[in-house]
Amino acid sequence: MMKTSILFQIYVIDSADRKRFEETGQELAELLDEEKLSAVPVLIFANKQDLLTAAPASEIAEGLNLHTIRDRMWQIQSCSALTGEGIQEGMNWVCKSVNSKKK
Repeated sequence: MMKTSILFQIYVIDSADRKRFEETGQELAELLDEEKLSAVPVLIFANKQDLLTAAPASEIAEGLNLHTIRDRMWQIQSCSALTGEGIQEGMNWVCKSVNSKKK
């Protein structure tokens, strides 16, 4: 029996730490360039959405140029680890992505 492994990436961004967005974007770009992770779906959690200073997920996506990612499925999900809001939606996307890659 052939063993199949399904990979996906989950990347968490502190939406309230705007000073680190550039650094965070560079780190994400390096991960996306990893040969071993080529074509692996990526979920980006825009965390700390419960804070008034948090940037919305759409602004983060634009700042990270996520729209230029063409070699894999990706999703950015607003969330708050504190309240749990958005976590289930993100994990549902991961499950759908894994199931669609199995087919």
